Amino acid sequence: MGKYDIIYNNYTNTDVNLAIIDRPSKPAPEMGYETIKVPGGRTLYIEKGYSDVEISIEFNFISKDASDWDKDFRNIKKWLLSKGDNKLKFSDDIEVYYRVNTVVIDTPERLIRRFGKFTVTFTCDPYVYIDEDEYKLDNYVYNDYLISKPIYRIVGDGYITIKINNKVIKANVGQELIINTDKGLCFKEGIINNVALEGRYENLYLQEGYNNFSWTDGFEIYITPNLRCL
Repeated sequence: MGKYDIIYNNYTNTDVNLAIIDRPSKPAPEMGYETIKVPGGRTLYIEKGYSDVEISIEFNFISKDASDWDKDFRNIKKWLLSKGDNKLKFSDDIEVYYRVNTVVIDTPERLIRRFGKFTVTFTCDPYVYIDEDEYKLDNYVYNDYLISKPIYRIVGDGYITIKINNKVIKANVGQELIINTDKGLCFKEGIINNVALEGRYENLYLQEGYNNFSWTDGFEIYITPNLRCL
């Protein structure tokens, strides 16, 4: 296998002297269903959403000295278990990332005094996200993927009316307001301020295809689109 790395929380496995043994499998998400029996012997299947996916990766490392082995493994655990952006990326598909929900490290095998081997299981959202930074919103956004839940940052002062795809929301900005449609929360200066929004977060989702925007003069809107696919 050629050089192959992961990036997690903005660090690579090589930053902590880890090597990947084999390229991991990336399973497809499974749709969950609720089943309802109806007269006539038929069954209705109601979609309940996709389940999380688990990605398991085998690592190994060699310490410079046997006395460094425990210290090296502590450093590895710090990287994997610390809080960060929770983005997991693979060097052969660098333009997308997985959102990690939990990380489980199994008990390492110390095969020789300096050599360690273990498996890490990342439990991730079912979607794969396009790695795209915030940018200034124009009058339309084209979404080539699934319905997405963006983050909006609105700069200005006073009340703004935003029209997206013929749906309307209003907000009290007060210099800057962040609307996170994925979490269903508004923030002002890092503090939750949901009363600032009048309308439904769902109306701010990016639909597949063209999404048309207009808003009150005197405001600037920046968007992190969070485009996603399966």
